[in-house]
Amino acid sequence: MRLLLLGPINSPHVEHLALAMSERGLDVAVAGERADSLPEPGLPAAGIPTTEIRGRDLLSLRRALRGFEPDVVHAHWLPGAAFMAALVRARPLIAMAWGSDVYAADRRRLLQCRYALRRSEVAMADSQDLLDRLVELGAAPERTYLMRWGVDLGAFAPAPDRAAAKRELGLPEAPIVLSHRGPAPVYNPGVVLSAFERLRERVPDALLLLKNPGEPTRELPPGVLTVGHVPYERLPTYFQAADLCLSIPRSDSSPRSVWEAMACGCPCVLSDLPWTRELIEDGRHALLVRAEPEPTAAALERVLTDRALAETLAVEGRRLVERHHDRDVEMGRLIELYSTVAAR
Repeated sequence: MRLLLLGPINSPHVEHLALAMSERGLDVAVAGERADSLPEPGLPAAGIPTTEIRGRDLLSLRRALRGFEPDVVHAHWLPGAAFMAALVRARPLIAMAWGSDVYAADRRRLLQCRYALRRSEVAMADSQDLLDRLVELGAAPERTYLMRWGVDLGAFAPAPDRAAAKRELGLPEAPIVLSHRGPAPVYNPGVVLSAFERLRERVPDALLLLKNPGEPTRELPPGVLTVGHVPYERLPTYFQAADLCLSIPRSDSSPRSVWEAMACGCPCVLSDLPWTRELIEDGRHALLVRAEPEPTAAALERVLTDRALAETLAVEGRRLVERHHDRDVEMGRLIELYSTVAAR
């Protein structure tokens, strides 16, 4: 089967999906824009043909389609690659929403989303809440698909010794709060810092580790450590070293990185958003909070000071991932979908 993935060619999501499908025997090619904020594309080195398409260059997209002749086109980001694929009548088309491309879309982008959905064989998202939104935008309910990215349960696993993981990363032996979602406004970086300042008044030795911090928009308070780009193969060690993981965006749709943290036995404090209520039980699998400084600080304090709670979140979070986000299972389901779509 020949699969063309359209989307940011250096996005971890697109890269990992391309590699997963190639490893499972599909003939894979990738085309799309290159995101300046991300590292250089790694797929060419892995032997996967990759075509950079700048902006809304429909001619280049048509050339990529003619040159590869895919059996299935899987386009990521509705008002972006999926909209372009619909414009050039790529068939059969799977149009996938990622979250903010729908949740934060203005009127023009919503029109582009509707256009892509009307011309796709399958509308795809990684949470039921986002799928329901796609139906509201015109997707046929019987042609929707809940895709779970899945987690490599071998690579993302609890560490036998959290202190050893900290030493491996050169981190001090102190309570570590990992905020790994970046500095974009959607991830509420100001709330993260304000909540941590309040936490430090109650747990003075706590440290906040910011992953991919970019240029801070304000002076960082005491106790904040920063780390730049982390190679994906090193990411499990950060989750294994952290005493808890904090992810409190204003909107989201089942982020893979949160499930990876839970798979590593890292207790999570998460925004109380619709996607979390689909599988996660508050107080059992994670703590769910309003994305405001005081509720967030209180949840962080609970995890760091209540060892029984932290252990429950670590164990039950891992079990939840094993039941619902096994990467091998989810990639197998996706190949079955591709086969069905290709045969229509």
